[in-house]
Amino acid sequence: MRLITLLLLTAAFAAPGFSSQAKADDGPIRVLFLGHESEHHNSNLYYPMLSRALGRDAIYFDYVTSVEEALGDADYLSKFDALLLYANHGRIEPHQWKNLKEYVEGGGGFVPVHCASWCFGNEPGFDKLVGGRFKSHQGAEFAAKIVKPDHPAMKDVKEFTAWDETYFHNNHNTENRTVLMVREAMPGDPHTKPEPWTWVRTQGKGRVFYTASGHDQRVWSHSDFHQLIKSGILWSVGDKARKRYDNFIAKRTPLKYEKRGNIPNYERRPEPLQYQLPLSPEDSMKYTQVPVGFHMELFAAEPDVINPIYMAWDERGRLWVVETVDYPNEFKDGRKGNDRIKICEDTDGDGKADKFTVFAEGFNIPTSMTFARGGIILAHAPEFYFLKDTDGDDKADVREVLFTGWGVGDTHAGPSNLRYGFDNWIYGTVGYARFTGSLGGKQHNFGMGVFRFKPDASDIEFLHQFNNNTWGLGFNAAGDVFGSTANNNPTFFGGIPATVFGEDRQMSAKMIADSRSFHPITPNIRQVDAFNAYTAGCGHAFASSAAFPKKYRDRAAFICGPTGNLLGSYYITQKGAGYSAKNGFSFVASADEWFSPIVAEVGPDGHLWIADWYNFIIQHNPTPSIGRGGYAARNGRGNAHINPNRDRQHGRIYRVVWEGAQKSKITSLANASPLQLVEALDNDNLFWRQTAQRLIVNDRMFNKVEALQNRVLLPGVGAIHALWALKGLDKINENTIKSALKNKDAAVRRNAVRALENKKTDEELLYNSSTLTDKDLLVRLSAIVKLAQFNETPVHKRAAGILSEDEINNKDEWLKLALKAAGAEKANIIGYEKGPNLLQNASFESHNDQLPTNWKIRTYSGNGTDVQHSIEKRNIHIKTGKASLKIQSESGHDTSLFTTVKLNSGSTYAISAWIKTQGVKGGHGALLNIHELQHNGKSSAVKGDNDWKKVELVFESNQSGSFTLNCLFGGWGKAKGTAWFDDISLNEVKPILDNNIQKNDKTEIATIVKNIYKNNDYISKDKFKIKISTVKDKMMYDVKEFSVETGRLVSLQFVNKDLAPHNLLIVKPGKADEVSNLAISLAEDGPKKEWRPDTPLILWGSKMINQNQSDEIIFNAPDPGIYPFICTYPGHSQMMRGIMKVKKSK
Repeated sequence: MRLITLLLLTAAFAAPGFSSQAKADDGPIRVLFLGHESEHHNSNLYYPMLSRALGRDAIYFDYVTSVEEALGDADYLSKFDALLLYANHGRIEPHQWKNLKEYVEGGGGFVPVHCASWCFGNEPGFDKLVGGRFKSHQGAEFAAKIVKPDHPAMKDVKEFTAWDETYFHNNHNTENRTVLMVREAMPGDPHTKPEPWTWVRTQGKGRVFYTASGHDQRVWSHSDFHQLIKSGILWSVGDKARKRYDNFIAKRTPLKYEKRGNIPNYERRPEPLQYQLPLSPEDSMKYTQVPVGFHMELFAAEPDVINPIYMAWDERGRLWVVETVDYPNEFKDGRKGNDRIKICEDTDGDGKADKFTVFAEGFNIPTSMTFARGGIILAHAPEFYFLKDTDGDDKADVREVLFTGWGVGDTHAGPSNLRYGFDNWIYGTVGYARFTGSLGGKQHNFGMGVFRFKPDASDIEFLHQFNNNTWGLGFNAAGDVFGSTANNNPTFFGGIPATVFGEDRQMSAKMIADSRSFHPITPNIRQVDAFNAYTAGCGHAFASSAAFPKKYRDRAAFICGPTGNLLGSYYITQKGAGYSAKNGFSFVASADEWFSPIVAEVGPDGHLWIADWYNFIIQHNPTPSIGRGGYAARNGRGNAHINPNRDRQHGRIYRVVWEGAQKSKITSLANASPLQLVEALDNDNLFWRQTAQRLIVNDRMFNKVEALQNRVLLPGVGAIHALWALKGLDKINENTIKSALKNKDAAVRRNAVRALENKKTDEELLYNSSTLTDKDLLVRLSAIVKLAQFNETPVHKRAAGILSEDEINNKDEWLKLALKAAGAEKANIIGYEKGPNLLQNASFESHNDQLPTNWKIRTYSGNGTDVQHSIEKRNIHIKTGKASLKIQSESGHDTSLFTTVKLNSGSTYAISAWIKTQGVKGGHGALLNIHELQHNGKSSAVKGDNDWKKVELVFESNQSGSFTLNCLFGGWGKAKGTAWFDDISLNEVKPILDNNIQKNDKTEIATIVKNIYKNNDYISKDKFKIKISTVKDKMMYDVKEFSVETGRLVSLQFVNKDLAPHNLLIVKPGKADEVSNLAISLAEDGPKKEWRPDTPLILWGSKMINQNQSDEIIFNAPDPGIYPFICTYPGHSQMMRGIMKVKKSK
């Protein structure tokens, strides 16, 4: 075995930067990278390239895109050794310029790159600081010439060739400036002399390094550019920082590698990566980066903790760890194994565990635990266990099966992430191993998503469906549900419980990340698929305490990415009735290839704790093969590939500590009084709030009901937990819930809605609370979901129908979907219209003579290489325009050209295309298909010899996101022959509403909805049904008058027996002539509007229908009065009239 030692430039934990590091003897270089939110000079894309390249060299970057965040706080800026600027920021404010100037002149390094020389044009001093200003450019492939090779900033720098913008500068400041590289003049340049390209200068005590290189990825991905920036940074930070850095490099323990077999090579590198030997915890931390202002501390490690798969804290603040050395393949007969639950305590207050107690052992691949009912619930597929210590010796005396039914076919697809929920249920996640069992007298079968069950196992519900092994779960301060999954879905929001849809599968959770990418600080990353993204995303903890800087609190969510040796972050913000998540890059990242964070949670101290699996082999399956992975492996009993490199001797628990945090006010609630528990409901740390709530409920503290009720009356997080504590005690009363529904805190209001039960009094509370039309759309979503959870009645369906006419509700995908679940009636829809074509280049007119723009080839299978995808220019094979798409195969292929389009859940779409075929046979033929919907998204197909035929499909999307539309040749089989496609379209099909409620304000809608409920006795009666027909060859209705009680649900069937087209519109009292005149005034617009003017004078009505057609009008009878109904086709209204008499109810 050949041992290779690599001395890598790596880093210690992220101690404070520039100012405080200057006092340290050694430490890494910390650089603040100021980018921007633009795809031009895409710093969001290029910064990670540099971070990955230099992370092993102990050069660490903190990345921001806000000028104010970077330069607005002089103290924050002073923590860094250097500032790197790569962005197009046009303006700098006076205080920002002051801070930047003083930072550099005080000794900080400044590294402006490429477009940075265009920035801050409002401040003349900035050009002087940089040493020049960008003026103009062309573009070319070239190599800049080194003219000062002996300058320290040019150490190890080589000339390199790449395409770049050919910058030309003006406003040169030659004072204290040395040019290091130049670009020779090119044709078209405004200069003939060599252009300064890379230079350095000094200002005060500081150093500036500038290079004009760096337009796009062709430069930023180049290793010689990485060296140029590295050398520039190391020169710019100055002698003191460089000495500190050199000391660090000299002292650190080197990484050691050896060549081994059984290292999968899914990335198809020329050679598999070598096996890195493990590091001690102290040495591993020296390879690990956290943000400036934070540091990393070790709490426990091997041999005291080994293979920690989950962790949680009790009311004493003690850490409990679930260990599993049997994972993933040592699946024992009888399920008696080597795994255990361990309590880890710090008894002397030094921040490290020094007492370890085995609470229970003999388990075989447990995956999670949580506290409930005075004990713990353990996930141990196929069973969940309840364990309890009854005599206070920290040993489990009770061990009983709570329930069973969890799948065991794959050990990384089972239940995980157990935690106590806001609503006093236990929440968890499960993968594709599924749950199939009986609980609460009901049979259940679900998988890949979020579930909840009652602590006594009397009921279980599946809440949020996702699409893969769901390993992450977390709550924000309002109790909203979020999570992450294995394959490329780092953050999702659970917007609607799946239970409201019944057997109908609709969107209950949505991936909300703006980017799925993660950002390692080493190139030695081993993944199965979705390279450079979250292929093993797990955890979804929010920064849920005051022990984080403000920008993190209840906004930043932390997602583990063990295959990238990192813990990533996303910033979660409200978007309509849902959320969006912006990639916040790595919060913790390591160049130690064993570092494998799999759990990250906020602990009792308010800091972020990390369970590090610490293992070189993370990947479970697919099992490596010669073609995929580079060698032939075998599967074990846990469905993971057998690999001798899996480790069963290591494991670490870390804390990431913000240095500006105050100590937690609570360290234990074990002996807290009832009053102290109520007060703890307002603690800044969600952990203590939930712990206090759990203890109040578990210990049945009825003597504090009044205090809890009083707390609900006020805003803030404490009101939420007081509300749910009352709910858990079954002591929530009507006045309390009514007050909570009107609380000025939107988060309290939506929790109050969730706490409503399926009973008449709570229905009335919902309708009277105005939450169904709340200005906060998350509250509105909760209210509509609750409406859907009530027993189905005409009252609720009609209310949902009225709410669906609100333009806001119609546009928001979550609200629209919830209203559909609530039974929004179609009574007010008089027709449908297609929106614009959502496809780009739908007729293939834009192309490169070979393939159309925005379309790509995808081949599923084929018998040979003769398949052709091409642009057709012969008129005989073109439907419209000057081009069509041609797909041809003689040997047989299943192939397509596809384009990407975004669709929204709950929306209806229509796809269509014109297809011509010649000799097509096999498979389905030639057709359109939405790939992700499979058979549910395929149009009719064309085979044989056919001139142009139109194919169409109308479908409803049950998920939101990016979908691919295929011009498909073959489809579930291989086809031969030739097919041409032209004039493709994908349109949203939108309803046309019968009235103008959507144009009114929400107050009117709220009033209508409340009135519907007030009149529910009449609505709940059988529908009042009436049929009105036209009389053939006579301009008249066969019913002149009918009567109905106010509030009664009316079903009016209108039938046209006449030859002429007719409609039936019910209008406001005394407005028949006015509406008739408005219809006539439509003039040439009349036919396309079906002679129906846009006016609130029309209350309800039918479509314009032809002979032998019918239409149904459904509505609730309005206030008492006489309401005319007329036909508005020109010339008809004077003869075609009748009246509806609405009487008071008896």
